Amino acid sequence: MARFLSTLLYCIIWVLSLLPMPLLYLFSDIIWLIMFICPPLRYRKKIVRNNLAQSFPEKDKKWLNRTECRFYYQFLCQLMEGLKTVSASKRWVQRHMEFTGYEKVREETLKGRSHIGYLGHLGNWELIPSLMYHFSDIEKMIGCQVYHKLENPTMELFMLKLRSKYGSESIPMEHVMRRLLEFRNEGRPYIIGMIADQVPLWWNTHYWTQFFNRKTPVFTGAERLARKLDTEVWYWHISRKRRGYYRCDIQLMYEHTKDLPDFAVTERYMRLLEDNIKECPELWLWTHNRWKRNFEEYQEWLSKHQNADRPRN
Repeated sequence: MARFLSTLLYCIIWVLSLLPMPLLYLFSDIIWLIMFICPPLRYRKKIVRNNLAQSFPEKDKKWLNRTECRFYYQFLCQLMEGLKTVSASKRWVQRHMEFTGYEKVREETLKGRSHIGYLGHLGNWELIPSLMYHFSDIEKMIGCQVYHKLENPTMELFMLKLRSKYGSESIPMEHVMRRLLEFRNEGRPYIIGMIADQVPLWWNTHYWTQFFNRKTPVFTGAERLARKLDTEVWYWHISRKRRGYYRCDIQLMYEHTKDLPDFAVTERYMRLLEDNIKECPELWLWTHNRWKRNFEEYQEWLSKHQNADRPRN
């Protein structure tokens, strides 16, 4: 049943995606205008306002209000762009997402190296898997991305179908290490994208850093993978050229990571991400409740579990 519903949903969205982009943008403009006139209709308004205010305490109310409005405008544009990508041609995708710096990645791939790419929820990140268009001629090369399994099987199948459009493989988070080891044993170089700017669960929290003026827990799984598999590590810097057109600058972070201090890779990623967001704040996904867990709560949780694990006499 889930597969049938997923296929039905995909067909409906595919038909809607055939609408011309100007018309889709018109729909997003109308929705944005309604949200602008009636702020209570803004999706997760309280979270967005609190995130912006806490992240930019030096900015005045006028700047915060303007950035909030720009964020919702960009957010709605991305929804329409995401809708369009369902039926978009390769030519359309390549015009709307430009990649720079991938030539060095190609050189190292031809030498047998594999790669981990860090990025954030910036701009139209769903177009990033189209990077594989630039590697389609390399034999055995595979692109992949990590994802969290969804509770709704219909939506999960729909998402997997959509993300496979560019020839990349979606790997559940709990299977990443095993799958990458399989690629290595098969002699297949890979490039895997890791969006690591979300909040980890307590039992998956191993490192805290300052991020936009707050002590923030961060995922460290990508760094552990890079160290164990000796992959090159890159940062994918996303910017917007104009409405609907984006650029991803692929920047080398580290060629080797084994001899680096613990969490050095994660820390550098967070600094690059923060600078990337500050360049154009409205491009980041401010609706995400990034700071819902704080360090004091983590210490309480840790203390309880440490006490529970102690042997009883």
